Amino acid sequence: VVAVAGGGNTALQDALFLSAYCKKIYLIHRRDTFRGESKLVELLEQKDNVQFVLNSNITALNGDDALESIEVTETGGYKQTIDIDGLFIAIGQKPENDDFKSIIALDEGGYIVANEDCTTNCEGIFVAGDCRTKKVRQLTTAVSDGATAAIAACEYIDSK
Repeated sequence: VVAVAGGGNTALQDALFLSAYCKKIYLIHRRDTFRGESKLVELLEQKDNVQFVLNSNITALNGDDALESIEVTETGGYKQTIDIDGLFIAIGQKPENDDFKSIIALDEGGYIVANEDCTTNCEGIFVAGDCRTKKVRQLTTAVSDGATAAIAACEYIDSK
């Protein structure tokens, strides 16, 4: 029995994948609706072993030597304990780019503003991966960004 925390595509995809292997999945989300794709939600709704726990946050992890249960608190204050063997947290990310804000442009979310060729507002500085502005943040796009940034950096060096 596992819990997945989050409401975006990553959490929904994780829950869907785990539902094929786990006896029970609790999908915990702090809002009353999911931000992820509606098709994923529909697929999860059809699974007998998936239970949505909405308007709720995990407020405690319980266990002595291993995780045994979680405490979940609804927005109204009601608390419940759910026995689980594992917890997958898929609640998004916050970039750690504050050290660069004095030299490079960041958007309102703290991501480095970059063009599709991974160039930034500072000549000679290139950015790749999930720290830059883009719609999709996954390992495959980060690898692609690395290749793109490397090519752009080589072209920059060759032009000097």
